[in-house]
Amino acid sequence: MERFTNPVFIPHPLYLKGVRTFSCLSGWQQHPVIELTKMRLCMERIDYLEYTPDLKERLPLQLKFQSDSFCLWFQVDGTGIIQNASRNIFGTARPGLLGIMERGIRYTYLHQKGTFECFLLAFSLLPAKTARCYWNSEIEGKTVLEGTERTRFENLIFELLLLREKNTEPSGLSIASRMIELLTVPFNKGLLVVKDAQFPANKRKSLVTKARSFMELNYSRLRNQNELEHECGVDINYLNVLFKRETGATLYDYLVSVRLERAKHLLETSDTAVTDIAREVGYPNANSFSRAFRRREKKSPLEFKRMSRAGVLSQ
Repeated sequence: MERFTNPVFIPHPLYLKGVRTFSCLSGWQQHPVIELTKMRLCMERIDYLEYTPDLKERLPLQLKFQSDSFCLWFQVDGTGIIQNASRNIFGTARPGLLGIMERGIRYTYLHQKGTFECFLLAFSLLPAKTARCYWNSEIEGKTVLEGTERTRFENLIFELLLLREKNTEPSGLSIASRMIELLTVPFNKGLLVVKDAQFPANKRKSLVTKARSFMELNYSRLRNQNELEHECGVDINYLNVLFKRETGATLYDYLVSVRLERAKHLLETSDTAVTDIAREVGYPNANSFSRAFRRREKKSPLEFKRMSRAGVLSQ
């Protein structure tokens, strides 16, 4: 830490009082794009969270996450519980934990012991411009790095932060290379599985994957299914049959679930008005949004917000 300029940490602009981040990350606007033969990696954001508990505080630290990108999570220090709130899955977060947060899924971290430190790297995974394939990205789980493997990974993180601190590399090549090295680990560990599904051998899965990804990335602006039909290049009725066969949900049901997951995160973490949330997630007005929300959740958006803030939701 002595190699960083004081102040090393500053208050984090997105989270509760007491959560800090590296001062060198303030104002970082670079978004390196690494173009490989079949794959394009877009680095969206790097973040570092630090929190030292105050013994006088009665309530433990609780953080909520959701992203339109995949997000690498690495626990540097501290112990807590991490929950996939969308699927009601719990797990222990301890030093060395490495995992990938899925796109559009809500996560909650509840801190329990020690000083909390966590590194995050948000990224998008897309086909290369010249690739004639679609990518089937599957999140397979998490692992814990131990011994020299953990030390090497932490060194890569702090080398990346130091490069940003010194700001001596206008081209950004070293920063991008550190990011690639960090992402190589979850690929090698099988946490992020990327399968190249080419036509015609895997046409069905390729179409379903492309439709799902398109909805996850464009849920806020989709107004009719013609856009999806154009994107996938097949009749929408045929696509809907394939999609339901593969996923168990219709295209419309899947789009609604994506929109409502985003809406629930906003209701839990912000004071944004219901009308504005409706518009942000793709509904024309608050009434249509509220009807869709009530049908799926059996409660209104405001009831969900009130229960979430009171901690009485059955996640």
